[in-house]
Amino acid sequence: MKASIENFLKTKFALPAIAVAGVVLMVLIVKLQPQMKHNPKARPSVPVNTVTVEEHLIRPAITGFGTVEPDLTLQAKAEVSGRITYIHPELKTGEIIRKDTVMLRIDDRDYQLNLKQAQADLLSSEANLKEMQLTVENNKLDLKLANEKLKVRKKELARLEKLRKSGAVSVSTLDAERQNMLQQQQEVQQLKNTQITLPSDIEVLKAKIDISKAQLEQSKRDLARTEIRLPFNGRVSEVTAELDQFVSTGTLLFEAYGIDKMIVNAQVSMEQFGQLAAGFNRELINYENLLSGNKMSDIFDALGLNATIHIAGNKSFNWQAKVERLSGNIDSKTRTLGVIVSISDNYKDIDPSVRPPLLAGNYMQVDLLGAQRKFIAAPRFALHQGQIYRVSKSQTLERVDLPRVQLQGELALFTDTLSPGDKIVTSDVFPAVQGMELTVMDDKAIQTQLDTWVRKAQ
Repeated sequence: MKASIENFLKTKFALPAIAVAGVVLMVLIVKLQPQMKHNPKARPSVPVNTVTVEEHLIRPAITGFGTVEPDLTLQAKAEVSGRITYIHPELKTGEIIRKDTVMLRIDDRDYQLNLKQAQADLLSSEANLKEMQLTVENNKLDLKLANEKLKVRKKELARLEKLRKSGAVSVSTLDAERQNMLQQQQEVQQLKNTQITLPSDIEVLKAKIDISKAQLEQSKRDLARTEIRLPFNGRVSEVTAELDQFVSTGTLLFEAYGIDKMIVNAQVSMEQFGQLAAGFNRELINYENLLSGNKMSDIFDALGLNATIHIAGNKSFNWQAKVERLSGNIDSKTRTLGVIVSISDNYKDIDPSVRPPLLAGNYMQVDLLGAQRKFIAAPRFALHQGQIYRVSKSQTLERVDLPRVQLQGELALFTDTLSPGDKIVTSDVFPAVQGMELTVMDDKAIQTQLDTWVRKAQ
């Protein structure tokens, strides 16, 4: 038997026969298997922790970062040339100095002389004008008298001409009178010519007076510029001037910045600001309103937008800030929007351990807060890669896509997608299968924590 099998395997029909036998055997195994039926109760219900979400009035908030800068800065430069004769003893880097304090003086003797010269020139020009005005009046009188004299000469000449015809006067007498009349006519003409030129002479003198006044004003300004005052309560950041130094116009003397108001240009993403702006009152933001003279800060106040700032990474100290305006352009590197906030009375009631002053260059975190809006609030950790797991009415799992969600601290805020009273899963579920049955357990600890987060955000 064994030899027969070995002989058969050596034949050319052995391999096809074995293949056919294998196929037949496999078909028989499949046919004889019992039919598989799906048992929906084979998968056990999955226990999950849940919280119930509700609608709350919450102030939406976004966070940005920026550097403290002074609202006012001064680069004090010499506006006149001369030798520095006085420097305030506290004009040193870091010193805080009161508004209107005299910081430097430049030798003013030459400017005093220029002022006196300008005053003298003005008085001289005004005196010349008065003299010219008197000349005009005198000219009118002289012209009137000359015309009267001319009338008399004409009558006398006419009388002598009659007498000459009768031979009562000589020719020489008549010629002499004719000569007197011509001279009188010449005098009248000269006075008339003078009368024509006098108005233009007066205008020239008036122009000289205007020039003298301008020179006087310039002299006063130059004299005032020899004294440099601090135009605000400020802190000195750099000093380059020295006593007895000769400075020319445009020389940098010192730099200072105002301490009464500091600003931070906080950079936030356009998406974040868009979420915050979604709650703005559209009636307050329109083209005409923006061009009507209203300041942006007033509009933001009306919108309920304000800010709180603290040093980045250190929440020990915080300051209330006012939203002033938006930056005029998008940052070319970060593609973020600048929101400029201000902090006033920075040095008022300072306490190094409680409320230290803000210094230029501090890197700050800025929390922008909008007006209260209605949101459905859920724990942030309940999100799963753009989805949240909701418990359906039939106690099964629903994977809900989140097209719009605003993240704020430990909260995830919704204006749609979820409804008040929805239960959402807070425990880890793996695998999270759509439609899987759930055994729901209320997570009271997380529910209490959620309520606490909501209260802080209101």
